[in-house]
Amino acid sequence: MMIPKGHNPKGLALIIRGLIHLYRLENSRKYLEDARRLAEIIISQRARDRDYFCVGYDFFWQAKAFTVPEFTPNMIVSTFAGQALMDLYEIDGDDEWLRYVLEIGEFIEKELKLLETDEEIAFGYIPGERVIVHNANLMGSGFFARLFTHAENSLYRGYAIKSAQYSVNAQRGDGAWVYGEKEHFQWVDNFHTGFNLVSLNAVQQFLGMDRWESNIKSGLEYHLEHHFLDDMTPKYYDRKLYPLDIHNFAQGIDTMLTFGYSDKAEQLLRRCIDQFWDEKENYFYYQKTKLYTNRINYIRWSQAWMFYALTKYFLLNNNR
Repeated sequence: MMIPKGHNPKGLALIIRGLIHLYRLENSRKYLEDARRLAEIIISQRARDRDYFCVGYDFFWQAKAFTVPEFTPNMIVSTFAGQALMDLYEIDGDDEWLRYVLEIGEFIEKELKLLETDEEIAFGYIPGERVIVHNANLMGSGFFARLFTHAENSLYRGYAIKSAQYSVNAQRGDGAWVYGEKEHFQWVDNFHTGFNLVSLNAVQQFLGMDRWESNIKSGLEYHLEHHFLDDMTPKYYDRKLYPLDIHNFAQGIDTMLTFGYSDKAEQLLRRCIDQFWDEKENYFYYQKTKLYTNRINYIRWSQAWMFYALTKYFLLNNNR
């Protein structure tokens, strides 16, 4: 189709985080050097019309609620980049990485704050769109909680707590979160629920609190009961199995490891390898439906996510 090759900052951020896992595991400088090289590529992809650093995708894309021109920064890609840069900063102490992370915080403050009260903040997905999606809001919360540990700006702590509280208040009584607040966002899916739980847990961990422990418990119970079969095959939605999707395997491994379910993480990993690993070509498939297997090799959606999940698994299980 003559589409030029480009770099996906979110995919690169996941690979950086996986490389840092390997560096912590094996203490090889090569992993750190590769991570730094990829970080420089992310920085080269910055939004071209802002004075502060923030990132989006290098292509035009269409969501259910909006269309987005290329290089428009957004919450998801910017916070993924910010988390990767904080990983690097914690390893080598280079203030340049932290400077970029602080600029991401400035972007979120100035362009993504949709509403604020004394108790709550709701962050948006992209500038100029009043769309509240809970995983994006909670990723902003987790980002500010971690940034607070490095910058100790009380505003960051407040942003983390108040945005987390907003999505906690939107949690259903049975523990589930719908994807977002628009009428056509009223589904409950697997990997976005995992994002919410991991982000909310990160806020508590970084801020040294247990304010939402009961919310995490009920959310995790719903997640385990409604999003996985008995053998830990991940369903796509709470009421629908198909399509089986590599994203749900990868985020499921991350979620189970985050909450100490190592056995469930291993079950997920084994099921994933059995069903999605191409032994000949050495990559993970994208999706399986009832009728066919989609074997497209997606780097960001599939390989980068599984690389991150696998390296976290090895790190937390002592290379078992």
